[in-house]
Amino acid sequence: MKDYFKKISQELFNNLEPNEILILNLDMEKTDFVRFNHGKIRQPGNVEQITLTLNLILNRKTLTSVIRLSSEYDKDILILRRTLGFLRREIPELPNDPYLIYEKNINSTLESPKSATIDKYSITNSILHSAKNLDLVGILSSGSIARGFANSMGQFNWHDSESFNFDWSIYTQSGKAIKQNYSDQIWDDNRFNSLFSESIEKLNVLDNKEQSIKPGEYKVYLSPSALNEIIDMMSWGGFSYKANKIGTSPLHQMCKGDKFFDKKITFVENLTNGISPKFHSDGFIKPDITELIVDGEYKKSLISPRSALEYSVNHNAAEYYESPVSIELKEGSIKSDEILNSLNNGIYISNLWYLNFSDRNNGRITGLTRFGCFKVSDGEFQGPINTMRFDETVYNIFGDKLIDLTDKQQLIMDSSTYEERSTATSTLPGALVDDFKMTL
Repeated sequence: MKDYFKKISQELFNNLEPNEILILNLDMEKTDFVRFNHGKIRQPGNVEQITLTLNLILNRKTLTSVIRLSSEYDKDILILRRTLGFLRREIPELPNDPYLIYEKNINSTLESPKSATIDKYSITNSILHSAKNLDLVGILSSGSIARGFANSMGQFNWHDSESFNFDWSIYTQSGKAIKQNYSDQIWDDNRFNSLFSESIEKLNVLDNKEQSIKPGEYKVYLSPSALNEIIDMMSWGGFSYKANKIGTSPLHQMCKGDKFFDKKITFVENLTNGISPKFHSDGFIKPDITELIVDGEYKKSLISPRSALEYSVNHNAAEYYESPVSIELKEGSIKSDEILNSLNNGIYISNLWYLNFSDRNNGRITGLTRFGCFKVSDGEFQGPINTMRFDETVYNIFGDKLIDLTDKQQLIMDSSTYEERSTATSTLPGALVDDFKMTL
């Protein structure tokens, strides 16, 4: 596909007129899907798709078109030439773009998978073996994703990687469920068996008598999945330079230096896992690591090229929405195999959902518990709790009320497949938090 992208790119560049600049972005995926129900395969399938985005620039004007390709050169290039003609015809009618910016230096890069090809059949067999006699429902997606960039000034960038994402739930006869996820670039049976055993341990107490929890403040353990939901919300502007400048960021007070997290908290944007590309859609090269919050202090925002132009600052090639694509929270010191003992008496929260801001300016988030949240007494699961709403600030969760983080992290890949598989990831430990507010 890389050579095919080069071929169609060069043909389009050869058809440009003087003063025209063309930027091309290619998105490709080859994905195999397997849907499971009652622990058996119910629907295998696959998706192969190629999307090309053309961005024509003439002086200070720009116009974009998005085309699906077939990988048949004669067919594709005919459509692309016509599309270029359409862009050329329409662009004079547009106003100038005051924040038009693109890479003018040539920084070409090539990145390919570090791992061996994923064996989807072996993975499926492992799942079927573990799911035997269980009411397991889930979806396995695996395969390759590629991103390409080319411009008419001579820059070419390519990134491809292989990964898998298995998202599953196991149900009891009463209809209650435990939800879990395993995603990575290399399948490890030991890692999967460990996660699956954790699911079974919770499943075994899921039908115990429901523990009624009243509104109040509780010591809680937030699993990496639950913590990921909170960090997702916090990332809605939390690390955005523009959102912090205009005061709409949930971390605005922290960015100003008025508030802090616990010194155990260090957030970085880490692209070294090789899942997300290191180049921006306008050709700028991203740093391997961007330190966002270090030792509890806000250090740096994600700054897109357009924000940099608007506010006269240097950018770090962040996407235009200025949210992390590969966020990592550094681990702590709680032994991951001693979580229940560390919690001792409190609530074990496996998953959260329906999150939203209840007070964005103060970093306050609300949401509901879901899928396998338990009361823990003397370091043992007692039974599932009733669904509860929480309402808590990130300054408490990661600051004043944080006890510690676990010593191991979990890679969580965004399971979204809307239009295409996502390459966004989070690498997170679990967190032990005191006085976590349950409101109703």
